[in-house]
Amino acid sequence: MEKDLLVCCNCDGQLERRTGRRLSVALALSLTTLLLLIPANLLPFLSTTVLGASRQSYLYSSVTAMWRLDWPVLGVVIGLFVIVLPLVRFALLSLVLGLMSLGERPPWLGRMFRWSNQLQTWAMPDVFLLGLWVAYARLSATVTTVLLPGALCFIGAGVAALFTRAVLDKAAVWRAIAEDPPAGGGPLRVACPACELVVAGAEGEPCPRCAATLSVRVPNAVPIAIALTLGGLILYLPANLFPIATLPIGLKPTSYTVLGGVIDLLQAHLFGLALLVFTASFAIPFIKLVGLSWCVISVLARSRRWLPAKTKTYRVIEEIGRWSMVDPFVIATFVPVTQFNAAISSSADAAAPFFTLVVVLTIVAAKVFDPRLMWDAARSQP
Repeated sequence: MEKDLLVCCNCDGQLERRTGRRLSVALALSLTTLLLLIPANLLPFLSTTVLGASRQSYLYSSVTAMWRLDWPVLGVVIGLFVIVLPLVRFALLSLVLGLMSLGERPPWLGRMFRWSNQLQTWAMPDVFLLGLWVAYARLSATVTTVLLPGALCFIGAGVAALFTRAVLDKAAVWRAIAEDPPAGGGPLRVACPACELVVAGAEGEPCPRCAATLSVRVPNAVPIAIALTLGGLILYLPANLFPIATLPIGLKPTSYTVLGGVIDLLQAHLFGLALLVFTASFAIPFIKLVGLSWCVISVLARSRRWLPAKTKTYRVIEEIGRWSMVDPFVIATFVPVTQFNAAISSSADAAAPFFTLVVVLTIVAAKVFDPRLMWDAARSQP
């Protein structure tokens, strides 16, 4: 164990890193993200021009366009992940860090910080930023495309969101809200699943620091993870076999699958973007499904093998899952600014809702699954 790095004694996973993180920097970045998200949602976002005709979009145009074209699932997901939840997350985070900087500790502060942390996975300005990059590269290769002030503000917000996540020391914030109690014996001690406070209490009681329900292990983690993973596996086939979108490539409507989009980028000599889209849209969902299946089977089989590797695999799956939303976000960026006529238009296709549901189900499965169950099952083997 290094001085400023705490690691797990079982799997060598990083528990806490104390160097290079200051709450004042996290507050500045969080406020920057929040303040940039406001004009990003209000100002013109993107414009395209084809043969003298122009189209202009706002960030919310992605939601209204999907709804108008009868893709309500995509509209709701984009509206939540790109517009609503980022504003809520960074408003809560800025409020918590701002009050702490003023020396204020109201009793609801822990609950606000817990909600902010829970929204970290679902608030996706950074992922949408990647989708915007892919969409802009594809559009600008065919039509005149201009990033307007709303998009520029969103780019700043996406970058600031990435740095906020990197510098935020959650453990330090939790300790500032309420100190961890000293270690010791005594009555049953339960670790809070949200803030990791170890308290003497019973399951079902609220955590005194963040008000989350205390539990020794995540209830029903294995059956719920099995159901969600099986659902993701079933939807993975139509998500990759059916066309995911129709885009005006070369001013001609072209339907393409997930892998077809990668091939299109290769043909356009956009090799870096092709690798990125292949990784985010094809490889990551596949890795998530295989990795989650491996972890669940380990619990059912009470396997003692490769436990550190399985735990690290789970941590990777939990971290990278949200980046699979790149393809739906690319479609959301394209559609509002490519509705010119029947020959030059774009739309989501049959695979889009299946693909989106695969991403959502696997994210939830990773959140529900408790990796400690693998170690419990291994220890229970006679």
